[in-house]
Amino acid sequence: MDDHAPRRRLITLAYSCSYLVFLVFVIAAELASGDSPLAKVAIVTALAVFIAGYIAFWATSVTDQGWTCRTSRVQLGLSAGLVAITVGLSLVQFRVFGYLFIYCAAVVTAMVGGRLVWVAGVGVAAASIVLMLATGTNLGDYFWVPLVTVITGFGVAFGRYMSRYQIDLRMAREEIARLAVSEERLRFARDLHDLLGHSLSVVVLKAELAGRLATTAPERAADEMADVERVAREALREVRDAVAGYRQPSLDQELEGARQTLQSAGVLARFEPVAGPLPATLDATLAWALREGVTNIVRHSHATHAQVLLTSEDGQVHLELLDDGAGCDGCEPGNGLRGLRERVQAREGSLESGPRAEGGFRLAVTLPLREAPRAEVAV
Repeated sequence: MDDHAPRRRLITLAYSCSYLVFLVFVIAAELASGDSPLAKVAIVTALAVFIAGYIAFWATSVTDQGWTCRTSRVQLGLSAGLVAITVGLSLVQFRVFGYLFIYCAAVVTAMVGGRLVWVAGVGVAAASIVLMLATGTNLGDYFWVPLVTVITGFGVAFGRYMSRYQIDLRMAREEIARLAVSEERLRFARDLHDLLGHSLSVVVLKAELAGRLATTAPERAADEMADVERVAREALREVRDAVAGYRQPSLDQELEGARQTLQSAGVLARFEPVAGPLPATLDATLAWALREGVTNIVRHSHATHAQVLLTSEDGQVHLELLDDGAGCDGCEPGNGLRGLRERVQAREGSLESGPRAEGGFRLAVTLPLREAPRAEVAV
């Protein structure tokens, strides 16, 4: 909820009705005039009703979002009443009450849009000229009345359009803020999946291995359980880092971790990282890709051999993970691969994944070595 909406509505209403202050001098002048008491009461009453109707018009036209005038029965009735009072008082004495047409131009043009604004503004000005002629008022002395009437009408129409644009801009900003929050939640969920998915897979793998070795090789089982504790503590630290500020992994660290993880899983792995130094953003993206690929090998492939290739050529860096496992022909990609694809696409790269013709699974990521524009979903 917008806490500033009531205050904004009050300010807009006060601004719209601020010009009524000039009618105070008209009422004071009428009370001090030589008119009969009955005429004074009638004219002051008409002016009071005019002021009340003018305020009611804007009170029903201004919302918490701002100035959003619209044509409705209420606005039509109020504007018709204001015009009727203006015409009646102008017939009595145009020199004193003729400039009420300026207020009428404001309310009439506030209700219409498009080309009708021109018709409304000119129409009210023309009505003031007709009243001047009907009452015998010198056009040369009061030419400013229709002129100011037209200017006021167009000024109100312009203010209405600007208010509408401000409302649209405010709504767009609110929508952007909502999307940013949603995107941040999605990014955090993706990072948390990538952080914990890998670590918990290693914990399960080593715990199972320790269980099998508990009776045959207690010392090795104890070492595996010590690794379980180490990996669990590392996962806890990474989660805390992620909550504190989204820790970005390092490709060198992930390569070392991949060696240990694949070795613990009984997978013979060969690493060929020959890409050289990489920009930090690409390094982090490739590190996420390597972590996801190794996690899938450990959890799903049942492979015995794996290969990690990292090369750089033609302004691109390539990361490829190959294994000889069961593959996954026709499988739907999980959250990890979907999140990885978003990361890669945010860097204007490409991702390929699927079964190999000779058996096993292949995951390949290609990224441009130049700094790609950072998308909203980028890491």
